[in-house]
Amino acid sequence: MIRRWAAVVLAGACAGCHGSGPLLHPAHVLRPGAVRLGGGLSGDMVVAGAADEGASATGPAAAAEGAARRKLSEITVSPGVAPWASARVGIEGENEAGLTYTGRAIRLDGRHAFPLGDAALSIGLGASALLAGGPGPSAEGIDVHGAGLDVPLLLGFRSDADLYALWFGPRLGFELLGGAVRLPAAGAALRGPLVDASGQHLQLGFVLGVRAGFRHVHVAIEATATYHHAEGEIAGDPVAIDQGTIAPGGGLTVTF
Repeated sequence: MIRRWAAVVLAGACAGCHGSGPLLHPAHVLRPGAVRLGGGLSGDMVVAGAADEGASATGPAAAAEGAARRKLSEITVSPGVAPWASARVGIEGENEAGLTYTGRAIRLDGRHAFPLGDAALSIGLGASALLAGGPGPSAEGIDVHGAGLDVPLLLGFRSDADLYALWFGPRLGFELLGGAVRLPAAGAALRGPLVDASGQHLQLGFVLGVRAGFRHVHVAIEATATYHHAEGEIAGDPVAIDQGTIAPGGGLTVTF
């Protein structure tokens, strides 16, 4: 059993440029000075608007367009599985700050919560450094970097003893990316040369999460349904995609 879980975690860690960035925290913020550490897995599954969907046309031009759309999807939507690791700290005045690693990005965020009786409404702002492929051309032929901002708005409820919590709400994000990708060479088994790539990525999602546990240890599960619109240029040619994804994520958190 231990080896099986180790294999799962290793597989996620190796999928470094893929995956989504789940929140996996409730709407309520931590008490001042409290720290929460967490680790787990996340992913993105394309459920609508796949990059090669409807590609019935044939010929070099259609093949080149399809390859460009797939590369744009890889560097923006990034379907796949990735690790999730997070550290968060409570701050005076119903505030909280966090640092999260999601394989594809490192995200620094802050948020403020408004207590509403047994419920809470939190508004956050996250800034991400994006690394789609790692330093230097990756095995997938991607060397793309960028930055992003996202704004999650969460409404949530929790039990008196914090045995469980539920949260949901919209999450809006925007990213800018640039770098180089490798397209397949037409009519050849060898990969083509690296070409310039740039893109803008708009995300509009809805988050639903739940957490359960006892005292300091909790298990969190979250899913986000997201509409993605990305457009840019690859090898000087314009390309755009519209996709819908479901992004599940889960992790174990420890608070002290």
